[in-house]
Amino acid sequence: MNVRSARPKVNDLIFRLIGRSIHPELYTTCATAEIKQKNFSAVLKVCETGHIACIQHKGKSVCEILTSFQNPLPSQKRLLEKPVRGCRSDSVQLESDLYYQVSYQLEELDYTIFKNVHEEYLMDAQRADLAYHFISESRLTPGALSIIDYEANQTSLLIHAFHTFPDELAVVKTQSLFEF
Repeated sequence: MNVRSARPKVNDLIFRLIGRSIHPELYTTCATAEIKQKNFSAVLKVCETGHIACIQHKGKSVCEILTSFQNPLPSQKRLLEKPVRGCRSDSVQLESDLYYQVSYQLEELDYTIFKNVHEEYLMDAQRADLAYHFISESRLTPGALSIIDYEANQTSLLIHAFHTFPDELAVVKTQSLFEF
């Protein structure tokens, strides 16, 4: 019997930065948080594949998305597109005086360590800025979990995201900095 997981396979994950907004019909939103500052606004979303951070600054939009390469997204204005493997860091100087830095990491763990990490994340999710616990589709593995914390001020937005992939005993961690 095949059971569909809410999460894609970690080998299918891709990290993208797109210099435009992304139509909401292209992904399923599970949880949302809005941020408003004098110089920018942002919407953070947990989706089935990971997360989306959409930033509005000086009339321009930029969206960071952790998704599957199979997920159809606009090909126009792709500013960054990298598969999620190991540990990576990238940066992009964008229009309207916006500087973007990101670090992301895929950790594949053994069962005992994954179970302990997942339990710690469940506790962290209770006080997180944004969290979503997916329903497990197997009685043998916990449901996937996404946690997003952020720090915002007039000149920057720092986003920390953690996504578990229980079927593969993996965790994807991202840290993104938008400077205005």
